Amino acid sequence: MGENIAKNLVAAGHEVSMFDIDKANVDRVAAENPSKMTSAGSVVEVAEACHSVITMLPNDKVLNNVCHDSGLIETLSKAHEDSVHISCSTVSPYTSRELSEAHEKASGGSSKYVAAPVFARPDGLALQQASFTMSSACSDAMAFATALLEPSNGKVFPFGSDPGAGNVTKLCGNFLIATTIESLAESLALAEANGVDRVAVKDMLTSTIFDCLIYKGYGQRVSERDHQPGGFALELGLKDVSLVLDTAHKSGVAMPFGSVMKDNFTAAMSKGREGLDWSALALHASENAGVDVSEAIKESAKGLPDHLKPEAAAEKRRGHWV
Repeated sequence: MGENIAKNLVAAGHEVSMFDIDKANVDRVAAENPSKMTSAGSVVEVAEACHSVITMLPNDKVLNNVCHDSGLIETLSKAHEDSVHISCSTVSPYTSRELSEAHEKASGGSSKYVAAPVFARPDGLALQQASFTMSSACSDAMAFATALLEPSNGKVFPFGSDPGAGNVTKLCGNFLIATTIESLAESLALAEANGVDRVAVKDMLTSTIFDCLIYKGYGQRVSERDHQPGGFALELGLKDVSLVLDTAHKSGVAMPFGSVMKDNFTAAMSKGREGLDWSALALHASENAGVDVSEAIKESAKGLPDHLKPEAAAEKRRGHWV
């Protein structure tokens, strides 16, 4: 995801400095356009070189590590008169609120935080079809981030001055996608158990009353049991549903479907499916209906390294659940 944002920014005329713990991957990307792309050796090096930094990270823990332990906030505050940190990660709204305050405190107000979590799979982002749900305590910083992201990567939707609002919106959307995967799985299992072609049912529904991107895309994956990785891993689905429930609990909102979804994701993780696309959540509905999905799992896992293949991952998790 970060790679595609960087390439889109360069295509729009910007120069970028990039860092990732997988330096070989960043070196590969930078080599495609060495006059516009630089592979940095650390977070600090990026923050020293750039007054605006975009982060795309897998979870709250890593984002906090980058901001605090790896020195992003401190370096932005010291190296630039004015700086902006745009976080495109799907994290808790409470994390965004805390980081916004941390930027403000460290810099005396000169370093601003913008939450801009993104709706897109990597292929959609590469086509500049992303949607960003943006919020920030600073309206000028949000205007700057909009001007930076919208022409190069996709549409920005502003959600006001609460730094966590954009993250709340993103969690709402991901929760709806997760429940869509579940409802597709159960509906198509019902069709299959009654001798009706599951793919034909999907085709009919997604060309009529459910004619939209999410139902079409995930309908294909669920109906054909195609859960090859490369878009959004199942373990990230568990992370996001957990964030939804944590936010709901702190907000006093009951979300019973969310509890069911978390249990189903947890069960899929216990079966070693964390490396598959999160649409692999759907497999349990077929299994519960007595369908053997072993061949579908084997086919979907072909591109995974051996230690992430479901059988090996499940064995590793036994007795070592984190």
